[in-house]
Amino acid sequence: MKKMAVIFVLCVFSFLMTPVSADSYAFITNQLDENVSVIDTADYSVFQTVDVKGKPAGVAVNQRLKQIYISTPEGGGFAVIDGTTFNVLKHVPVGGASLGIAVDPDGNKIFVADWYENTVDVFSTDSFTHQRKIQVGKSPSGMAVSPDNRWLYVANRMDDSLSQIDLKTFRLRNTTKVGAHPFGITVSRSGQRIYSANVESDDITVLVDDHLRRIQHVKVGARPYAVTLALKDKLLFVTNQDDSTVSVVDTERLEEIAVIDVGEKPEGIATHPDDKTVYVANWMDGTVSVIDAEQLKVIKTFRAAEGSRAFGEFFLQ
Repeated sequence: MKKMAVIFVLCVFSFLMTPVSADSYAFITNQLDENVSVIDTADYSVFQTVDVKGKPAGVAVNQRLKQIYISTPEGGGFAVIDGTTFNVLKHVPVGGASLGIAVDPDGNKIFVADWYENTVDVFSTDSFTHQRKIQVGKSPSGMAVSPDNRWLYVANRMDDSLSQIDLKTFRLRNTTKVGAHPFGITVSRSGQRIYSANVESDDITVLVDDHLRRIQHVKVGARPYAVTLALKDKLLFVTNQDDSTVSVVDTERLEEIAVIDVGEKPEGIATHPDDKTVYVANWMDGTVSVIDAEQLKVIKTFRAAEGSRAFGEFFLQ
């Protein structure tokens, strides 16, 4: 009887000491505080804070390797965070000013946009060796990889254009003019549509993958910064920096259908893996707003740290 009691106590103790796994984590870069807030999306709490020097800005998540890549514009490269221990594994030098960062769907390659050199650097994820440098337009910023791993799209802010790179040959296939100063971009799950947030023309540009052809411009709020899709790509959410709002665009009608107030100076935005909630990093507030994509309203706002930016895809499942 005593032996069974001891076993029971040990089992309970072991259960209590085992970390509870969240359904997913959000990694929010905080440029002014030079750290990354790890958000447990189960209860909207800051689970951990990871110090990252070099004014962390961009985020990319490798779901296969459970790694997070953080661009450091003033650190000349990117940091690698272990998504299990939340430790910084290493800092990989790039040169120039790394800003936009992305990883391919297979988790084999990392793409880093160099703002000053007008290039995209390609690294392997197994050894972080530099594989090649691709010349693009002026001041490359946001990037996105097509779901089939065929194309890399790059927003060239100072050229007012988007580039399409063939990932089989690593050659530039098309460059298309969009609105003024494109920054954040996203690709639909079908891979057929690309959306660009154009900061200076207060609109988004909608393109199709076939020859990177423009099909429409849609007016949104003041200084749109980044974009994300939700509800099986039926809705596009756009952060408007100067309005402190998020525009909601119906992707079938291609028109703005709602405007949601969030924190001050919203920048990074991404959709939770449930496809129903959208997280927004608010720069001036140092907060994160959570939007219910079905009800089109903010359901939670919580503190992260100073200068929350989170530019990229920041969820780890």
